[in-house]
Amino acid sequence: MPMLAVVNALGDGVRLAKSGLGRRLSFVFGALISTIVGAVILINVQTQLQLVHERQELRLFHLLDMATEVSLPYLIEGRAAELDIIFEELRGQPDVLDLFIVDPDGVTVVESDEEDGLDFLKTSDDILTRAASETGEIQRRTFERVQQIAKPLLIGNVNYGTLRLDFDPEGFQADSEKVWTTNLLAGILFVLVGLFTSNIVSARLVRPLNRLTRATERAAGGDLDQTISVSTNDEIESLATSFNTMLIALRSSIQEIHEVAYKDKLTGVPNRAWLSHQLEQIAIEASSRQEAFSVLFLDLDDFKSVNDNHGHHVGDMLLVLFADRLRKCVLDTGLVLLNVGSVRSGSNYRFESDAVVARLGGDEFTIVVPTSLCHVLVERIIDIMQEPLRVEGLTLRTTTSIGVANFPDHAPSCELLLKHADVAMYQAKRAGRNTFALYDGDQHRLAIERQELAADIRDAIDMDQFVIFLQPQFYISDGMVSGAEALVRWNHPVRGILGPDMFLPLAAGAGLLPDIGRLVMRKTLAAAQRILPSVDVPLTFAMNLSVDELADEKFVEDLLWRIDAANLPAGTIELEITENTAMSDGSAITQRLERLRLVGTRLAIDDFGVGYSNLGRLKGLAFDTLKLDRSLLQDVGEDEEAEDLMATILAMAQVMKADVVAEGIETETQLSVLGKYPCKYFQGYLGARPMPVDHFVVWLDQQLAQAPQDKVC
Repeated sequence: MPMLAVVNALGDGVRLAKSGLGRRLSFVFGALISTIVGAVILINVQTQLQLVHERQELRLFHLLDMATEVSLPYLIEGRAAELDIIFEELRGQPDVLDLFIVDPDGVTVVESDEEDGLDFLKTSDDILTRAASETGEIQRRTFERVQQIAKPLLIGNVNYGTLRLDFDPEGFQADSEKVWTTNLLAGILFVLVGLFTSNIVSARLVRPLNRLTRATERAAGGDLDQTISVSTNDEIESLATSFNTMLIALRSSIQEIHEVAYKDKLTGVPNRAWLSHQLEQIAIEASSRQEAFSVLFLDLDDFKSVNDNHGHHVGDMLLVLFADRLRKCVLDTGLVLLNVGSVRSGSNYRFESDAVVARLGGDEFTIVVPTSLCHVLVERIIDIMQEPLRVEGLTLRTTTSIGVANFPDHAPSCELLLKHADVAMYQAKRAGRNTFALYDGDQHRLAIERQELAADIRDAIDMDQFVIFLQPQFYISDGMVSGAEALVRWNHPVRGILGPDMFLPLAAGAGLLPDIGRLVMRKTLAAAQRILPSVDVPLTFAMNLSVDELADEKFVEDLLWRIDAANLPAGTIELEITENTAMSDGSAITQRLERLRLVGTRLAIDDFGVGYSNLGRLKGLAFDTLKLDRSLLQDVGEDEEAEDLMATILAMAQVMKADVVAEGIETETQLSVLGKYPCKYFQGYLGARPMPVDHFVVWLDQQLAQAPQDKVC
């Protein structure tokens, strides 16, 4: 029926346009009003639909962030199975269709709630989660009116799995339909009003019509900050009033969208999106004016324990109080806060007095502050955080760690500046928390270098870049060479020779110690086969075994085969395991050590004296040698207690009928003291430093040639 009225009104307009200039103008006016109203209605529809979409996105990512915050602690602690119970509450949300987690290996660790979904500990074939895991970025798609989203659960570069959420946007679709219905009815109403007024206006309305036309054209172009002033005391004036009301509603809708998009809903401070845009503008302004400013990256210490012990609602209230304290500290320092909707923004930032407090997410906040007041503000924040916070009758004491990065000294761009401030914050946490740290580029570069080394280790194994250095061992009695210990080095193509402390911890974390051990084993046996035929004295070649290598059955089998194939004299190869490895309670490791002894190898306990020894356990291993850790001998000859401790350990070794090697001997005093006790061998810089195999061969020839005349030491 309304559409029929519109058609009839249009027909009347055409007929009226044929008689009289005023009526023709009235027809044109009515058509123009209808067009403008339609354009404004479309703008309003687009604005409201965008608002509905923003609310839908906020709801979706709120669910995703909530699930992430709940999941990460359990995944880090390896308690993924318990998440299924916790996820029941999230699955109970009317817009959550399904929720599950797939670990980095593609195994479902929190099962799907769908009847035909993924079961616990079953391999997932979900394309979306696989894409998120491979790219490290959030993946999403719409499938049969269902929003499917997969988010990698990352901390730094560590992937703890992928979260899959199926979201039902049906409730928001109903809001979208309501927007269309409401605006369509409003549009029809305004069109009818426009066509009706076009049939009764006359030529005297041309002037207010032109004024109204110009104003509506500006409104259609996006200028909503105006008021259409038409005083005709008729329908056109009413239409102008209605249009002004519509402009007010549009401005309110746009402001609401702006608030949702750029203000943190919990604390009221600007959010990450607003900060990113404003910080970029501030950096541009600073570059053009050669100004400096600082970025503070703040994180509440032990915030997770507050959520775990008192609930997330207490944690949320704590964040609100923390944000209030940050704003108060900024204002007390004499600075002016810029907020969402402030008259000034990053494009006209005042570097001597303006500041920004923003929440990046979780318990992470950022403050942009003049560099000259940075130190004062940091100290004030740390001081004020010493005061307890009261939340729902609870007295909470919490501190904050703060990282500081300066523009442009520490970074030339805002993105890198935030990253470096984040790095500095973690440096503050490592320094003991409740403090601040200025970004240290050297430490950051060292951390990056270690990451790069970790990535290069596997290629280094494939390219045979690991070599052995031999450090001689000597008889204390006459200084003659008794053997050597094989020490691994990485002959890096760029960084040169790297010591084991630079790469073995990284290799252990990547599970590559057995692969490196195979290279060391092969090169040590080859060195022994090369050296022994050319000398007339027995030598022992020692190499280290880690618990990872002993736990690898294939590695032990390979070692047994190679030692047997080398056809070396019994006792030539000595396998060193640390005291902590010897104490590990594993029958399989004990059996493998016994099998290695059966092929003629000696067993040595390395770094003895720094662990917690079980003498019964050591005796059961039937070891041949104890290697005293260098820390036990450091003060020997200068400290009577140190010498007494060493004497006790040597007496114990004598009772257990074990040879003793004293490591780290660097002075004649240490060696002379050892000569008074039942210690058979020594190793250290006093005798010789580690050297490549070729150098060791030459050095050994020289030592043996001089043996009848001079003692080595």
